[in-house]
Amino acid sequence: MTMRANPVTYAAARKRVLVVDDSFIMRSLVAEIVESDPDLEVVGTAENGLVALKKVRQLKPDAVLLDLQMPVMSGLETLRRLGLRSPCKVIILSTLIENVDSGERVEALRLGAVATIAKPSGALSLDLKQRRASQIVEVLRKALDLPIVADAMLIEGRLQPEHAPAPALFSAGAIGDQLIEGIETGVLVFDAEGLLLRANPAARRILIGFDLIPNHSTVASVCGELNHALGQELWDAIGGNRAFAAADLDIAKPDGDWVPVRRTIRPIEVPGEPRGALVLLDDIAEKQRMRSLLEKTMPADVATAMIDSEPALGGTMREVTVMFADIRGFTTLAEALGASKVVDLLNRYFSYMADVIGAQGGIIDKFIGDAIMALFGVPTSYGDDADRAVAAAQHMQRALTLMNENHKGPSLRIGVGLGSGPTIAGQIGAPDRMNYTVIGDPANLASRIESLTKAYGCHILICEETFRRLTRPVAARKVDVVAIAGREAPTVLYEVLVEDPGAAAAEWLGEFDAGVNAYLAGDFLAAQAPLERAHKINPNDMMAEVLGQRCRRVGQRGAGAWSGAWKLSET
Repeated sequence: MTMRANPVTYAAARKRVLVVDDSFIMRSLVAEIVESDPDLEVVGTAENGLVALKKVRQLKPDAVLLDLQMPVMSGLETLRRLGLRSPCKVIILSTLIENVDSGERVEALRLGAVATIAKPSGALSLDLKQRRASQIVEVLRKALDLPIVADAMLIEGRLQPEHAPAPALFSAGAIGDQLIEGIETGVLVFDAEGLLLRANPAARRILIGFDLIPNHSTVASVCGELNHALGQELWDAIGGNRAFAAADLDIAKPDGDWVPVRRTIRPIEVPGEPRGALVLLDDIAEKQRMRSLLEKTMPADVATAMIDSEPALGGTMREVTVMFADIRGFTTLAEALGASKVVDLLNRYFSYMADVIGAQGGIIDKFIGDAIMALFGVPTSYGDDADRAVAAAQHMQRALTLMNENHKGPSLRIGVGLGSGPTIAGQIGAPDRMNYTVIGDPANLASRIESLTKAYGCHILICEETFRRLTRPVAARKVDVVAIAGREAPTVLYEVLVEDPGAAAAEWLGEFDAGVNAYLAGDFLAAQAPLERAHKINPNDMMAEVLGQRCRRVGQRGAGAWSGAWKLSET
């Protein structure tokens, strides 16, 4: 009788992998690649180093795929801390190590990474499957001593971590009492032997859970292996008379949690007396919490700028590009799916879109049902905000294609509208409840333009002002001039193509341009033939079909007094 392997035993033998990357899309892509190997299992994902370290303790993975560029805690700092507390294999997957001689790559290998893989650059890296998928699996298999089925890609060798020798200790005696018990800043004083001499009440409050016993606790007992870097700084201050300026630091607590602080270290050296170290600690937990909340809707550097400035009601005139994006036919879709599945689908969709918008320097102003309002140019302007907004719109369509491929269920389609111009930007609301947003014509215009994408059968529409501000080449075409209620001047519309059609599309676009020019001139009969030819060359060109049908209807009934702008109320 033939015996078959126990499937439960096989599943239990799979090697466990943790994926760490601040991009939701990258975490999803990499996890899918890893799971494609029957010997590998993704046991979890993490969006930053702090979460990764906690999950390593909880899940005990065999390997960690680690990005280097992350908010809260860098990949290199995460790698260093992992080397102190976990035997798991760490593989770096980052855009920072494209160059084999890059400082980040050398430092990652020195800190104990078993290999480095260059991640494709760009906001989305949607070609990850094609360009890096097999390499990720093969590097993982080799690192975990699994047999290599195919020819393995080149793996960089591992360099053993270099441990600097412990600094020399100097003999010392006690130092005088220099601390103020009532201040809000935590104060610790260590002598030349690393013995804790003083800990004020604020220090005990900030470092709750630590044993801060004067004349008993030491640098080693307070810092331990979990806070090795802090301990090294203290010894450098004591033994080398080195000061450390104020810097944010996450201190690992004995219970596995973290304490975010801003620490300053000063050497203490009184003439005729031995050396020591003074540590000042400020609690920044609330600041970190606010930054974490803001980073859910905007880039990390923008969140930091807003945290470091004092919020106040009021605004200033700013040049902004506003984006509105909306899901097509969502009401019908929601009725068919039910509440629970709708929420799951929206959360996944918003995660993908937030990734793309943030990567282009935009901030999400608000979610309006299934719609997104995003801003480019505030609170920080990069000088090419219209370019970034257009790139974000294109990447959003690509990301949606990826999401639809990876998600079992109905496919989503979205329309994106962009408007640019001067707006009032700032904290708007009540003193106890304010929101950073913009007010002005570009916001209203972007919303109206987005609603037109459905009527024109296209993905992305922008106004003439947005088009005028572009500094980088983009595949776009002029499609219409419309009269929008509430605006005196007609609005010129351009369609941005998601992908550049290339030189092969010259005939199609030439026919379309000829038809649009005749249509805008009021010669509706002359416009019909080139628009029909454009649609025949490219049957997917819904814009040509819509405008062609419009010209046929108007030509049959007579144009009347043509103003050069189509009234949206017309049929």
